Amino acid sequence: MQIIPLKKITFFAKSTSRTFIFCVLFLVNSCFAGNVAYITNQGSDTVSVFDIAAGKITQNISVGKAPVGVAICEKTNRVYISNAKSQTISVIDREKNVFIQEIPVNVQPVGVAISNDGKTLYAADWEGEEVVAIDTIQHKNQRRFSSGKTPSGMVVSADDKKLFIANRDSDDVTVIDTKTLKQITKIPVGIHPFALTLSPDAKTLYVVNVVSNTLSVVDVDTYKTDTIKTGQHPYGAALSPDGKTIYVTNNHAESVAVIEAKTKKMIQTIPVGEFPEGIDYDANTQRILVANWGSDTISVIDAKTNQVINTIASQKLCRSFGRFIFKEH
Repeated sequence: MQIIPLKKITFFAKSTSRTFIFCVLFLVNSCFAGNVAYITNQGSDTVSVFDIAAGKITQNISVGKAPVGVAICEKTNRVYISNAKSQTISVIDREKNVFIQEIPVNVQPVGVAISNDGKTLYAADWEGEEVVAIDTIQHKNQRRFSSGKTPSGMVVSADDKKLFIANRDSDDVTVIDTKTLKQITKIPVGIHPFALTLSPDAKTLYVVNVVSNTLSVVDVDTYKTDTIKTGQHPYGAALSPDGKTIYVTNNHAESVAVIEAKTKKMIQTIPVGEFPEGIDYDANTQRILVANWGSDTISVIDAKTNQVINTIASQKLCRSFGRFIFKEH
């Protein structure tokens, strides 16, 4: 690497001051551009935009009635929100953080998921036994297909070939071929599976079983399963970027369980707010965000110490079911 003398640097800065200042400002802004979380507030019909690095809510966006689920698409700069009571999906433009469209689905959507290519949005009917596949360009192009009873959390495989659906009232996970929308198999899990999340390497599916107080650990290729004990009434799960640690919200214990993925052992619990539900991990700040439905707050956990370092007031009945952090490029 060539070392430039200080005098030459100073001269260059003076002679091209405007360009120099612009470049410095650009670099500073780029370095400090952080990820944003979208917090659904079911009792307020709003979504709170949470600046993670700044540790504050910057605005609240009005959406449909009783918003619950979140699906993020970085490729298209879109955030999709499921509205259980209005039977719609609200679309938010991430760049401007404004509501841009409402998509009628004629089911009670709770769980939502987006394909990795951004072309297909999936909405699960909480009151039935079907899922709606929605074309993200032509929203009226919707296909319906069968799932298990009361489908809830969903996630798409890394290659976009499989959709995994947690069926709360049939105690299983349906695996769907995304091309044909036909069932590949059903995987028995614990009692009342609700949330799903994939490991960072996309090889392992974690299923939160609310009544069993367990996580089912599923190989996405062989469908072999194992079980991990959690705290009372688990609701959501998130993983560290290296996949070594699993964080699970214990809804009735008002805590987050910290679990070692390798040993499948719970090593710690972190007290949070009342009835914690949604949880996600921000790699930029190494912060874990928890939406506390009962106390209308967001708990911010430092992943390095596993301690709550901030509690932010949100609007009424915040949930954020699914992956709710938008990762800036």
